[in-house]
Amino acid sequence: MDHCCSGITRRALLRSALLAAGAWAVAPLTSQAAAAAEKAVKKGGSGLKAAEEALRSLIQRNATVKNDPWAMMHGVRALGKGFSLDEGPAIDYLCANFLKEKVVAGSRYLYMPKETEGHANTLLKTILEAGAGLDRPIIAAGRRRTVGDLLMSAKQRFSFDAGLDPLHASRDELAWSIIAFSMTTRPDQDVWKNGEGREIRLRDVVAAAFLTAERASADFRSAMTRGKMPGWKDRIANFTCGGTHLIYSLAVAVRYGHLKEDGRRRLAEQLDLLTWRLKADLHLADQYYRLVATAYPKAQSESLRHYELDARLKFLGHSMEIITYGRTFGLFTPTAAQQAEIRRATETLIETILDISTLDLGAVRDQTRPLYHLLVGDACHAYHGLWMARGVNQV
Repeated sequence: MDHCCSGITRRALLRSALLAAGAWAVAPLTSQAAAAAEKAVKKGGSGLKAAEEALRSLIQRNATVKNDPWAMMHGVRALGKGFSLDEGPAIDYLCANFLKEKVVAGSRYLYMPKETEGHANTLLKTILEAGAGLDRPIIAAGRRRTVGDLLMSAKQRFSFDAGLDPLHASRDELAWSIIAFSMTTRPDQDVWKNGEGREIRLRDVVAAAFLTAERASADFRSAMTRGKMPGWKDRIANFTCGGTHLIYSLAVAVRYGHLKEDGRRRLAEQLDLLTWRLKADLHLADQYYRLVATAYPKAQSESLRHYELDARLKFLGHSMEIITYGRTFGLFTPTAAQQAEIRRATETLIETILDISTLDLGAVRDQTRPLYHLLVGDACHAYHGLWMARGVNQV
């Protein structure tokens, strides 16, 4: 899976869009982006400031749609617990309208259906990272509850099979749960029994996630060691958002003391590799879209451009979340060369944001809703990655 949505991959989505008749039309992106940048300069703003304003406007317009909880959760990710709708905090609206309750063996559990949140415990980890405490009251399934009740339900519903192959698809799904549990579980008290009576050891879950990330990126690591740009994507590129959610979850676990020094060492290796990927993944994406343009010569170039822009926004935005998080909490100290690579990637991300700010997202939504979801969600992650260093929306 290439993105935060369930079901269809980016490449399958792109193929179907190119084969369909009638892609939406917009004015040339490059000229629009140049005009937007020129306007920002005339106002006295920098590129970064213009990007921030563009993203905030995009998020406020598109993540407040009341029948789109997935986008709304991403709005909370971007703007924190203060992100609100007309009638109040988005967190309250999400809990009151989309959390469900079921009874298993006489016990009541809160949950959000997978088709709504995309990945198990996305809402929970988003609420926690936005700064909501466990004692924060919520209304869920028509009853007064707390965020702590949602956490308890998540722990009771969680299951983990240590015997699975490290590259099994379910390992990618661990990320959101690892974030929620790592933040709320002390390393020396990380064992509990789930609703089926099975013992869960969080240290084993985090260790399995590390092993998955390491094995799935072995080819990339080999290319980095040899000083070569890869000619193909590694297995981790097939994980959600290029594996960035999994890597981010490892950073959160290590920040909260899980796996101790071994975790810090292994995380440092992952962050070194991720910084190298800032260039390598864009290199591979450029190759891919060149091939697509050749394979579909009659395709409208602007349609292709939309997907390419989102590919950049997705990987760079998510990567900046990880890198900024690592630097903020003393988990990553980049070398001079890495700092230069991070600056270049940040500049590319800003340019991409300014390009995307010129799109008619309403037209995109009407034509290809999955792509619209990608752009909105990825914009929220990019906003968080660029501005979390200021202390915005980061516990």
